[in-house]
Amino acid sequence: MFYPFRFTLLFYGLFVIYLVRAEPEKENHFTLALKKTLFSTARSCMSHVNANETDLEYLRKDPPFPDKAACIIKCLLEKIGVVKNNKYSKMGFLTAVSPLVFTNKKKLDHYKSVSENCEKEINHDQTTECELGNEVVSCIFKYAPELHFKT
Repeated sequence: MFYPFRFTLLFYGLFVIYLVRAEPEKENHFTLALKKTLFSTARSCMSHVNANETDLEYLRKDPPFPDKAACIIKCLLEKIGVVKNNKYSKMGFLTAVSPLVFTNKKKLDHYKSVSENCEKEINHDQTTECELGNEVVSCIFKYAPELHFKT
């Protein structure tokens, strides 16, 4: 429904620890509002999975994440529609990244390819419920490294 918000959560939500721990810089009002929203969403997910600040530290690294960090990721992915009914949603991913695409056919084709590859590769029979968070972000970063904060 509110696509820019979904993209923002997808792109930055996976690295919310950076936003929590980063040194303050001169920022515009939009960036400050965005960080406040992400911080609130991350806190909500942390409470939902009974995680703490230490669990967030793992999100600075590459997946796979330990269980509670993976649960935070899964919660964020559920909030933006990339995970629905405990399964990866190809359409949810495309909806979340739609603000990146606009009328750029090359980007649209790229993200369609990412969504199709991940739909085929993501293991929905993971050993823990939160492992889906690891599966999804690992696949997305594999095919769309530009969505990884480190790039």
